[in-house]
Amino acid sequence: MAWQQRFSHLIGYGAKYYSYLMSRAVASMVWKQCFVQDPLNREMGERYRREMLAHGGAKEPMQMVEGMLQRQPTMEEFVDALESELNPNFETFLMDSES
Repeated sequence: MAWQQRFSHLIGYGAKYYSYLMSRAVASMVWKQCFVQDPLNREMGERYRREMLAHGGAKEPMQMVEGMLQRQPTMEEFVDALESELNPNFETFLMDSES
């Protein structure tokens, strides 16, 4: 039996996708707050290195995000960050594909 026909390939998928969405939301918030005006801003780049990269896996991820944003993001901000990246024509695409 081919691997695609077994359910074992779906185990753990939910957690991986959730992590992917959280990563996208964080990246969006960091970009919009720290880099969108000046992507080569040295101060922000150094903060990014100091707050996000320097720790590897030794620091809690949310503490790194809070250090970078210099505030504690809310769940609504995570949702808004994901929603802001949706294609505005996506809903129209879904409606068109159903007919």
